[in-house]
Amino acid sequence: MLSRALQVTKLSLEGILILIVTTLCIRITRGIVSRLTKHRVLRSVSGPTRSSLLAGNLPELFDANGLSFFESLTQYGGVAKLHGLLGDVILAISDPRALTHILIQESYTYAAIDVSGTMDAQTYAFGPGLLASNGASHKRQRKMLNPVFSASHVKRQAPLVHNISKELREVIAQEVIRAAGCTQEMKVVADVEVAEWLGRASLEMISQAGLGHTFRALQGEGSAYLRAVKEITPAVNVLGPLMILFVMSGGSSLPPTLLKALGRATSLFVPPLRKVMDLVDTMYSETRDIWEIRKAERKASGGYEENAELLSVLLEASGENRVSDDELCAQSRTLVFGGTETTSTALCRVLHLLALHPHIQERLRAEISTITSDEFQYDHVAALPFLDAVIKETLRVYAPLPFRNRRAIEDSVIPLSDGSSIHVPAGTELLVDLRGLNVDTRVWGADAHAWRPERWMEPLPQSVTEAKIPGVYPNSMSFSGGPKACIGFNFTIVEMKTVLAVLLPTFSFALPTEHKIEWRFGPIVSPSVKEEKGLNPRMPLRVKILVDMNA
Repeated sequence: MLSRALQVTKLSLEGILILIVTTLCIRITRGIVSRLTKHRVLRSVSGPTRSSLLAGNLPELFDANGLSFFESLTQYGGVAKLHGLLGDVILAISDPRALTHILIQESYTYAAIDVSGTMDAQTYAFGPGLLASNGASHKRQRKMLNPVFSASHVKRQAPLVHNISKELREVIAQEVIRAAGCTQEMKVVADVEVAEWLGRASLEMISQAGLGHTFRALQGEGSAYLRAVKEITPAVNVLGPLMILFVMSGGSSLPPTLLKALGRATSLFVPPLRKVMDLVDTMYSETRDIWEIRKAERKASGGYEENAELLSVLLEASGENRVSDDELCAQSRTLVFGGTETTSTALCRVLHLLALHPHIQERLRAEISTITSDEFQYDHVAALPFLDAVIKETLRVYAPLPFRNRRAIEDSVIPLSDGSSIHVPAGTELLVDLRGLNVDTRVWGADAHAWRPERWMEPLPQSVTEAKIPGVYPNSMSFSGGPKACIGFNFTIVEMKTVLAVLLPTFSFALPTEHKIEWRFGPIVSPSVKEEKGLNPRMPLRVKILVDMNA
């Protein structure tokens, strides 16, 4: 009996081994055929030469200092052919007609993917929420969540955003006074880690507005969730091509339980993977606890809460829109991550640019000072033309998320602005170059790369109108376009305008005395201090208090 059992076990193991080998052989064969087809069909498309025989141009794309390479793609026009892993082909596309086709007209023909080449990394990090979904699932979630982020609903959150902005102002003032080592509050100046506090404020704004929850981040409490949100993107980017290789091996198709166990075992030998898994566990456990607390509080209070609209929408969903606990956690992780990291990065960029251009900072401060009403009215802030121009120009030239990834799920033909077209084989990865279109000299003129807010107060070039830029934000691709565009862009604009309107009358911002600020390239372009290698975004600025804080 025992010998027969051992024989059966041996046969089972042999069968599993044969299945694994067969699967790998099939994948390898398909990969070779797919690559040969792509190279044959796309042979006429120009692009940079590969820097690595095996990794192609991926070392440049995953390099924290890779911004210059990314910017160089504009020399190839609206389409450039890049080399991927093991001879694969990637098309970088910034042509406006092509992006309209990809993002709007045939959006579900070009599935969103992440750094892994699928949506596995997004699903693992954030769960089955809006960010990680495609097709019918994404359409259902988007339809359910759209009302939460409409302009009218977001406007109702402006007083909350204003109150948190005032808290931020008080915290920065105390940081200046503490760093200066004095008690006098007028004209005190010191270097302050601005990125840290902007990140904390953004976390509070989105978590309070969407979930009705405070992390008490501006009270100086350390937040494990905030740390995870800030570190997850650069941590994933460190893995880079390793994730693509893992997907190509078929590992991403394993059952979730087995995949997690395999990841834990592998992480013992791959510290960056262990880092990512720890950060994901932190985000999951924190959001799960928040949802349990908020559901109980909401049940006790009897229902709808004005400053927790996402919570209300998700918990009141019924029928086919009924939301599981996993999706509840996934949507909250997606919301808080998207609303914290990208918005705080955009605010960092504005303040850095104002420090580099003090005359523009002074002009903006003077305009904001024309608001004389004692009671905050967001309509007054929204109507300031130069503030609007500064934000639009910052987002145009320095989009926090410079690109998106798509994959053609079937053979397709992509039209171009010059009337020609490109035949794209199924499986081809597309790098949707949002920043490339934002700074295209054919659209914006010779000074397209220059940060010049005044351009938005002048008649825009006819070429901008004719380009029909397919972005959800006017004449800009910074929030992408189509069904997968940033759902929270209205909230981001309210947050940016309100924070600047509160901070600039109180403080002036200049470059730090001891550090040089650099911007680290990646899925999110983030600030850092030159020669420092930490994962966290950093941006110290020289901050001066301009008013009597006791008045």
